[in-house]
Amino acid sequence: MSWSILGHDWVITLLKNHIRSGNTRHAYLFSGIPGIGKRTLAIQFSQALNCLEPPEVGEFCGKCRNCRRIANLQHPDFIIGQSEEPGAILKIEPVREIQKTLSLSPYEAPWRIALLLRFDEANANAQNALLKTLEEPADQVKLLLTASSDSAVLPTIASRCEIIRMRPSDIVTTSRLLQKKLSLTEDDALRLAHLSAGRIGSAIQFNDMPETVEAILRHAQEGLEMFASNTRQRFQYAVTYRDFRKRGELRALLLEWQALFRDLMLLKADPDARNSLTYIDLVDEMRSLSQKAEEHDFPALLQNTRRALDYLDANVSPQLVLENLLLTMPRIR
Repeated sequence: MSWSILGHDWVITLLKNHIRSGNTRHAYLFSGIPGIGKRTLAIQFSQALNCLEPPEVGEFCGKCRNCRRIANLQHPDFIIGQSEEPGAILKIEPVREIQKTLSLSPYEAPWRIALLLRFDEANANAQNALLKTLEEPADQVKLLLTASSDSAVLPTIASRCEIIRMRPSDIVTTSRLLQKKLSLTEDDALRLAHLSAGRIGSAIQFNDMPETVEAILRHAQEGLEMFASNTRQRFQYAVTYRDFRKRGELRALLLEWQALFRDLMLLKADPDARNSLTYIDLVDEMRSLSQKAEEHDFPALLQNTRRALDYLDANVSPQLVLENLLLTMPRIR
């Protein structure tokens, strides 16, 4: 076993060459939309750095003690830091604990590696705390960060990292990779390729978790129904997010609706659009609704959804965030 992440051959080649040349960087920042494979790539890079029996330089066996324990997130020289849940804030305390650990020599691996997931969710104090580690790197230490965008990380952090910008594959390429890897029919592979927006990692997860696909499609259907709902019904829907602990769930819903509103905007411009859609299962219903809307409705709604995500990140009540967004939705029946 070695590198198995699909659709990112250029990144794998780059990282292999860094290892082969003995010129790996002290810190790497893997950026890209959720589900594109940043976490998987960082873990496999860590295995390649610490493999005890690599088939060749830059590869990893996947079977030795180091490879297995890193894959299982149980290696003492492989530390992971992240916020409590997606959409939550990564505070300074976990970062300081990781810094203390990185100040020590590796226990048994060639490199001590810290992987900080979703570092764009770290607050300014947490990001600034990491700066000293980047400015004064210890020997035998590697720092790996993931973020939705390198612009979401402080420039003083990003400028000290090798930035790896990961982008989704096109729908046709993603579909072919899924057919080859998972032995899916063309229709099933295309459906997952569209729903994942070309993110191989997400598409594979969707195939393994059909209940997740059902939930996403249900949320999209609810979003369509909101257009025909009255104010009372919209407030009733928002009440389901009154618990502050549902911030993560609401963030996921807003991202799903963002894709829905984008589909509606594309269909408003071109009723025959299909190749760039996310929710191809709902194309007929979306096309019908889009043709009843005004030209400006969906661009404005996309902007309001982005603003709602910002409010959520600013710790505004989930219920209030959703109420505010729903009140900006045009009523279309």
